[in-house]
Amino acid sequence: MPRLLAEIAYQSAVHALGQQEAALNELRGRTGTLLAAEALTTSFLGAAAIQHGALALPGRLAIACFGISLCAALFVLLPWRGLQFSLAGSLLYESLHACEEDEEEIHRRAAYWLEELWRENELVIARLYPLFTSSAAALALELVLWAVALKGIL
Repeated sequence: MPRLLAEIAYQSAVHALGQQEAALNELRGRTGTLLAAEALTTSFLGAAAIQHGALALPGRLAIACFGISLCAALFVLLPWRGLQFSLAGSLLYESLHACEEDEEEIHRRAAYWLEELWRENELVIARLYPLFTSSAAALALELVLWAVALKGIL
């Protein structure tokens, strides 16, 4: 039974790390879509505002919101150091060579190592979600400000 428990713990740790990597990839994909929306919004509405001389306070604030949204989104997309979603095979071999006959111990140790990677990754990834939310909120405010700036023009 302990052998089965160690294997279940190991498989659970592998699955959790895979889920974490998938969630990060999904967040980055949504952030890319957000960047595209930011670019379209600013290029079309900003160009219309400049063309019609509507770059008063609301237009300037909209540009500031674009900058905030862009910076927050770029931070999400940066390749953050320290994110690791697997163990190096050579490290596993060297570290577990002494207990190669004890399958339960190998699974147990690997499960703990994988869970530690998950915890370390989570410290970084948890900071990215508020940045995404900030970027989306700044884009929404930017849209409102462009609507105010272009009121009566379009």
